[in-house]
Amino acid sequence: MNSFTDKFKKNLEVLEKAVDQGFALDYKYPKIYKKVLRYYKSEGYQFSEEDPEQEYTSVINLIAEDLNGRG
Repeated sequence: MNSFTDKFKKNLEVLEKAVDQGFALDYKYPKIYKKVLRYYKSEGYQFSEEDPEQEYTSVINLIAEDLNGRG
């Protein structure tokens, strides 16, 4: 089982759409984005807080990997 999909099972549809470029997760669902960001930080990932665009891209890439079964 994937701990990411277990933790965010209520939000999987939203996360899948964000990965597919349906919308900007951080603007449309900022609470979900912050929870996901906090999750990845707790998993040991580090993000450039000085570059929000790079941070967002990194988070979306991690979400995509987790949705495709990594972990």
